[in-house]
Amino acid sequence: IYGLYQPLQNLPAWAAAQGMLFVQNIVSFFILSGSGMAYAVMPIMVPLADLLEINRQVAVLAYQFGDGFTNLLWPMGCAVFCSVAKIPMSKWYKFFLPLFGIIYILEMIFIAIAMLINYGPF
Repeated sequence: IYGLYQPLQNLPAWAAAQGMLFVQNIVSFFILSGSGMAYAVMPIMVPLADLLEINRQVAVLAYQFGDGFTNLLWPMGCAVFCSVAKIPMSKWYKFFLPLFGIIYILEMIFIAIAMLINYGPF
């Protein structure tokens, strides 16, 4: 937790929340299971959010965004979908990468809005 906190401590809270979103997207590459990723990552992200003075609900929102659409991006998840649908992976990525870029920008905007409206606690 301290190692993740060090590079984020001098950033504004909204930028640190964006960093948490980025980390969730990367972790989703290694842990395909949503519940497994929650079990592994949330005990790290919740205290990190507390240290960065980010609401815990924003950390959960970053987790949900990081787990959602990346299952269609990373090869371990989308290879199964593409093989069942008989779609070449190259064709899938040509279609999905621009869409994922738009979705990721929207996720960043929603995280920023959540920080601006002080989303949570519930």
